[in-house]
Amino acid sequence: MAAPVSDKYLGENLIFIISLPRSGSTLLQRVLGGHAELVSSSEPWIMLHPVYGRRDQGITTEYSADWAALGVNEFLEHYTDGPEVYDDGIRAFAQTIYANAIRKGGGTRFIDKTPRYVMIIDDLIRLFPAANFVFLIRNPLSVLASIVNSQVSHDLWTLERFSDELLSGPGAILRGIDALGDKAITVRYEDFVMAPEKNLEVICGALDLSYEAGMLEYDNSTKVQGFMQDRTGIHKYSKPEESRTEAWRDLLSDPQQIHFAQSYLRGLGRETVDALGYSHDELTEAVRHAAERNRSRAKIFPWRVAIKHPNQLFGRDQLAISSYRNLRDYGPVIGRLKTVQDFFAGLWRSVAFVFRGG
Repeated sequence: MAAPVSDKYLGENLIFIISLPRSGSTLLQRVLGGHAELVSSSEPWIMLHPVYGRRDQGITTEYSADWAALGVNEFLEHYTDGPEVYDDGIRAFAQTIYANAIRKGGGTRFIDKTPRYVMIIDDLIRLFPAANFVFLIRNPLSVLASIVNSQVSHDLWTLERFSDELLSGPGAILRGIDALGDKAITVRYEDFVMAPEKNLEVICGALDLSYEAGMLEYDNSTKVQGFMQDRTGIHKYSKPEESRTEAWRDLLSDPQQIHFAQSYLRGLGRETVDALGYSHDELTEAVRHAAERNRSRAKIFPWRVAIKHPNQLFGRDQLAISSYRNLRDYGPVIGRLKTVQDFFAGLWRSVAFVFRGG
């Protein structure tokens, strides 16, 4: 039978930082990591695999995840006390992993900062009701600007790697905050970097930690290890800087990014942007004015293609990628010729495939 509630590990020694990617979560992690009681790593990603173990969508594996989920769920239904047993297994796994990291780090609590957790917020809240959840919110256009400029600037079609977080993440964060109510610790990035000491004291109080002088000088704290971390902005400074509070304005001088910004705002909608604490109308108006000032005949890569997963890209979308790449690499004349060549080559492959019998 499922473990009694009193015997379950409920995440008493866990702090989850929940945010979109490029929201300043590494900064907050490093600052909190300066506290003697707190241990952290770059980005563990440790809870994604077990949580997705019962899902038949959103996961791709060599062993056919949909069949695996069917097998696991039928096993739980017919031969155990039900899905709660699986949840208890996840808790036991988490307790073992996190406790080991805490012991090795010499602290009492662990900070798990994994931006992809926006996709499993409801699961984490259910599994670990005793954990602390710190929601870090940043202007969505600043998030978009940072992702484009630091991650996908030379390959815009790879923006799809962030599409789930960009499109679904803000709503998921808002639902998580609503579900936790007064237990949710909400931090706005812009507020934090404008008044870091004041905001850090509030965060420490909410986490039942003493505020320690020197935490804001994160360059003196132990650096996290691993590839999965911010390898750009965090190393430029030794403490929180307010210079990036208006980073979204970086979008407004480039027609391509203006197109992305307009499309992203439409995708999120007024209700979500306003609920995050930013004015949808003001952002939309600023981007509209920028579009009027920066009219260009340069090739614009379509947002509709940029955010699609590869298995959703069909002929028209693939041609858009080919056209953009060719114009960028070869210029307007040769680039168009190569695009025509790519089109007919693709058409020929399709015809040959049909005649070979599919």
